[in-house]
Amino acid sequence: MDTLDCSCRGPLLLHEANMVIDSLKRDIRRLTNDLVRKDTLISAYGSTLRDQAQSRIDMSFQAKFPEEPASTSQPACSTPQQSQPWTEVVARRQRGVLRKFSPPPFNLSNRYSVLADSNVADPAHAIPLPPQHRSAEQSRPTAPPPKPPAPRRVARERPRHPPSSTRPVAVLVGSSMVRHVTLPRSETWCLPGARVEDVQTRVPEVVEQHPTASTIVVHVGSNDIRLQQSEKLKSDFTSLIQTILATGKKCIVSGPIPSVCFSDMQFSRVRQLHAWLVGHCSRERVPFVDNFGSFWRRRSLFARDGRHLNRAGASLLASNLELALEAHHTPR
Repeated sequence: MDTLDCSCRGPLLLHEANMVIDSLKRDIRRLTNDLVRKDTLISAYGSTLRDQAQSRIDMSFQAKFPEEPASTSQPACSTPQQSQPWTEVVARRQRGVLRKFSPPPFNLSNRYSVLADSNVADPAHAIPLPPQHRSAEQSRPTAPPPKPPAPRRVARERPRHPPSSTRPVAVLVGSSMVRHVTLPRSETWCLPGARVEDVQTRVPEVVEQHPTASTIVVHVGSNDIRLQQSEKLKSDFTSLIQTILATGKKCIVSGPIPSVCFSDMQFSRVRQLHAWLVGHCSRERVPFVDNFGSFWRRRSLFARDGRHLNRAGASLLASNLELALEAHHTPR
């Protein structure tokens, strides 16, 4: 009977444990979001307090050291000033009628009107100057216009794991952070060094090669943080999401991962990007995977370089993405 009771209670205990784990995950995510929101408010309040303190310092400085008006005092002199007698000078006029002064006539005509009527402005009718009369700028050969920069083309890395299905229902596209990430019934496109705009240019190719996939998961943005162009990064994310939705596919955005080797400025930019993506995906009704709390200050999830994920980090990222696919995937 004891063996029978244990065999019956085993699944029940496992189910209860899974429910407790799910509840803890939800609490951790909620607390992480609260922490990020409070950090954002603290930084905003800090900047406001600094501005107020600076304004108070300026006001106190002006109150202690007011600007003195410019004085119009006369230069000091050791001898007292004495009034000088005035002498009236009378100019005697010569007898006779005064002549009126008239200015000499000026010729206001344009001496170069003859040149203005000709077709000198037209290069076809211009008379070439001899070499000795040409200026340095005219004799200098004109440089060809600069060529526009060639579009970036990030090569796809060969998959290190065989695809989980010949007819995938989802495609994961991202930078080298997804190198070891595998999802069930999905295909992984690893583009080392890719930025957001690079992933956007590969979306039509992904859709063409995987017509059975109904969802495209994107994990990108770490390489854009180093450029320090926040507004351009937001615009690129907006264009990427619109491009995926325009193909008729579902879009899932995987949030940025705070690397342990980021500087203070890079960490601040990653946190700002995370907060902006949370709000933007909520407004666009696009699922968002929160990876910030899962990888924050967890050195054991990163490789030796501190930027890429090791096997444990890739497994955790895969579990987060798998949960999002299960929650938002609708089978055809």
